[in-house]
Amino acid sequence: MQTDIGWRYKTATEIAQFRVDGFTFSKLARYTTWEEVSGEAFRLWNVYLDLAKPRQVSRVAVRYINRMLLPDVKDLGEYLVSPPHFPLPIPQRIRELLTRVYVEDDKRKASAVIVEAIEPRIDPNAISLLLDIDAFRELNEVPGDPGILAVFGMLRDLKNDIFFACITEKIVEIYA
Repeated sequence: MQTDIGWRYKTATEIAQFRVDGFTFSKLARYTTWEEVSGEAFRLWNVYLDLAKPRQVSRVAVRYINRMLLPDVKDLGEYLVSPPHFPLPIPQRIRELLTRVYVEDDKRKASAVIVEAIEPRIDPNAISLLLDIDAFRELNEVPGDPGILAVFGMLRDLKNDIFFACITEKIVEIYA
């Protein structure tokens, strides 16, 4: 026997998941502004609180999966501040990449998981570079606490600090 553990609602640009153990709001491409995205997320969060009546919040997070289509490159250092480096005679042309790092920010009492990846190639003249940043804080709060909303803004700031520290000016120029 299968029981429902939640519901998922999808539009062309958004996905909302209401589960017995949590709430997730996703904004799909094309990203607009933090104010627009957070406004809709907080509106749906209040719907979730009314329906599910959770007793506590144990994790708050913002996650951005940035997919950047770039011309084929021989040196990822053109785009990433800390690309992988291999000693010679290892071939230097990277076809696929996957790194995952978990960092802690003691000042913000938050953490982040940073994933850098190159997706398998479809176009031989381009790469699809992913920079996936999941910034979060573990906590034990009452769901209606207005302080939770402030945590989202702090996590967005952490995500932005990580994002801009990872990329070079060349990517900023392409996507500005």
